[in-house]
Amino acid sequence: MQKKYAKILYSSPIGTLSLVADDQYLYGVWVQEQKHFERGLVDETIEAVVSHPILDPVIACLDAYFKGKPQDLSDLPLAPIGTGFEKRVWSYLQRIPYGQTVTYGQIAQDLQVASAQAIGGAVGRNPWSILVPCHRVLGAGKRLTGYAAGVEKKAWLLEHEGADFKDIKQKVKHMLEFIEYPKCSTCKKAKQELNQLGVDYKAVHIVEETPSQEVILNWLETSGFELKQFFNTSGIKYRELGLKDKVGSLSNQEAAELLASDGMLLKRPILVENGTVKQIGYRKAYEELGLK
Repeated sequence: MQKKYAKILYSSPIGTLSLVADDQYLYGVWVQEQKHFERGLVDETIEAVVSHPILDPVIACLDAYFKGKPQDLSDLPLAPIGTGFEKRVWSYLQRIPYGQTVTYGQIAQDLQVASAQAIGGAVGRNPWSILVPCHRVLGAGKRLTGYAAGVEKKAWLLEHEGADFKDIKQKVKHMLEFIEYPKCSTCKKAKQELNQLGVDYKAVHIVEETPSQEVILNWLETSGFELKQFFNTSGIKYRELGLKDKVGSLSNQEAAELLASDGMLLKRPILVENGTVKQIGYRKAYEELGLK
């Protein structure tokens, strides 16, 4: 008999959260569109509900959290999922106090694990966003690094808790992202110029870290670029889907959903500064864009 799960969508300051439980355990709290969204539950039966004995107390905890009232979450009925290593890391996360932070390296040292990268992988797969506070884990020097739901949301949560992260705030104020497909010759050429200019940027793999539907929709609505310019019109996927005659009739919402479904549909590289698209493709030298 197939197991059944219940879901409630919770509207929060960082976006819609998906809360999923069965009749005994809380299986996850995910931000919509985040990496590992509803991991392990894709093929399961999930019923949307308005009230649930496991989820109602979780909602109360989230309400209190977003009002700035720290809660004792030690009794949350978290599902017994994950590998042995992941459980060790997630248990550690639960002990990080509200408003405080640790680094991946510190966790690795405390748990006597050789690789901080392995810690990062387990932290990133944490299914209980906010309640098991993976957002309180930073890179060396308190650098704001990866967060499954996006670094902007991580920064919001840390600011909400009053965490001390001065250098992180500076990082958030100016963030240059170079969204690329590393094997692409045009991307290689563009990346070489960025390196020559000596600007700080974050390289984002367009397939492995495809921008979310929400992010792409914002680009379409605010960038000033035409919708078709975001499509990789010379790509195999574009031709396979027969998009040549369809793109012109797509709404921004439809285009965003389609582009987010496969990074190979996106034109590359895309240069984004503080969330604003500076250039799609590489027709103009980056030196002319006045990058900081």
